[in-house]
Amino acid sequence: MKHRIAALLLPLALCSCGLLQQQTVRLITDRPEMAAYVERFNARQTDVRVEIVYDEAPSQAALGGRVAGDVVIGQWLAGPAIMAKFDSLADIVKPARIDPAWFYSGLLAMGSRDNRPILLPLSFSLPAVVYYRPAVAAELPSLLLPLDTMRAMSRAFNVTGKNGFTAVGFSPLWNTQFLSHEALLLGARFRSGRNGQAIWDADALSRTAQLIRSWIVDVNGGAAADKAFADRTLVQPSAKLLSARKILFAPMPFAEYFALPEEKRRNLDFRWLSDGKSIPVEDDVLFAGVLRSARNKGGARAFLEWFFSPQTQRSLLDVNQSRRIGVFCIADGFSSFKSINEKDLPQKYPLLLGRIPPEGLLVFPETLPDDWPAVRDEVILPWLSRAGAGEEQQTLDKALGEWRTARKQ
Repeated sequence: MKHRIAALLLPLALCSCGLLQQQTVRLITDRPEMAAYVERFNARQTDVRVEIVYDEAPSQAALGGRVAGDVVIGQWLAGPAIMAKFDSLADIVKPARIDPAWFYSGLLAMGSRDNRPILLPLSFSLPAVVYYRPAVAAELPSLLLPLDTMRAMSRAFNVTGKNGFTAVGFSPLWNTQFLSHEALLLGARFRSGRNGQAIWDADALSRTAQLIRSWIVDVNGGAAADKAFADRTLVQPSAKLLSARKILFAPMPFAEYFALPEEKRRNLDFRWLSDGKSIPVEDDVLFAGVLRSARNKGGARAFLEWFFSPQTQRSLLDVNQSRRIGVFCIADGFSSFKSINEKDLPQKYPLLLGRIPPEGLLVFPETLPDDWPAVRDEVILPWLSRAGAGEEQQTLDKALGEWRTARKQ
């Protein structure tokens, strides 16, 4: 990644040398495609120049102040303590400048505090469930794949041989992100509490654990049979397993599906993971903000006003294709602008014709703790995996408390 972004940034470094410090906006990010976007900005005006500072963890750079910068673009910026490091954008987020109506309201709310916009959402991802079209005899709904439909089809797909399963439709234990999505669809509501730590709906999380366990026992013959098939089979790429009819479903972020070579996608199709009435938005939303400590706040706001305009957003779709950057839509995610997704994306990406979900179907994350990625990946998802496998374990509250204690030592 570092070599890739260094190559992309070289033209920017060459064109920005010799500029006065007060003319320069420093952008902290880990997104290599931002180099092409910034180059476009720099080429279209002379009042403000943007230079990129690569940092593999922009959220921690903002929280710790370890890198001097003006604008930060990255994931996991919307935690309470991290957001406190950013300036309000209320002076530019208004109908005459950056119109709030352009955004998905749930995304804009994630980056706001007390109805004041602090961060602007750039892009987000949706969980696709990919399948091999010739293996699906039944006609699926055109947009959504409900969990209960997925489970029923998986049961019918399973094939048992002399030494166990030779084909398994799907197991929730194969994909930890699937566990997170299932919990969200069932109402777990992971969020930040008053003390900044993770809280959730305990009853909904308990139902999630029970449904995962039921899937493993009732559909896949128990944890031992499920694990034996996974250990024996899931060593090959999902696309190959789908086409070989070893598995029926493979959940993945849509950008990952889009990144598959076209020949591998030829007989594949997808639906959005759902409970039948909603689609969970991935929690790694990409945000942009101006630091309180910024030296060039005026230039930083000018850059954001340029970036967050419908005209710019449309032009960046062209940049992705003309420069062959290899990312989907805006920074490898769906745009935070409703009109871009609904009107422009299907023209650029024909596989999305009739597949863009309306805003009312999307369930956006709530305000998450500053340490959410670690809490999710090291505590919550392993806990759900153990629950699905039927292992004896302590409560999630206790597991989280012990994890926090261990981190302090």
